[in-house]
Amino acid sequence: MNITRLVILVSAGLATIPVGGGWRLSASPAPQNGAQAQASLKTVQMRISGMTCASCAKGLEASFRNMTGVVRVTVDYKAGQAVVTFATGKQSAESLSKFVANCEYKVKETKVI
Repeated sequence: MNITRLVILVSAGLATIPVGGGWRLSASPAPQNGAQAQASLKTVQMRISGMTCASCAKGLEASFRNMTGVVRVTVDYKAGQAVVTFATGKQSAESLSKFVANCEYKVKETKVI
């Protein structure tokens, strides 16, 4: 007798649920290797003026973290800089600079590192 199976996506890959009950895992799609995953990320270093205290840096850092596509960020008040790693399909160096300007700070220099 042929048992009909329902295939659903789960976070770890594919799973097959037989109609008669029970679970059986099937092959998952191949994960991306590190080089492919890293290829879509860029890191920019921005020199920023206008931050007057460490709270400015913490607030700007928190705001960056809430942006779609931002993977890592550090904002250093004393150095007057931010280092932001982002997904290129979601953000750009230009969009990040505009964001800083909208927060009423000035970007003096942006450099891809």
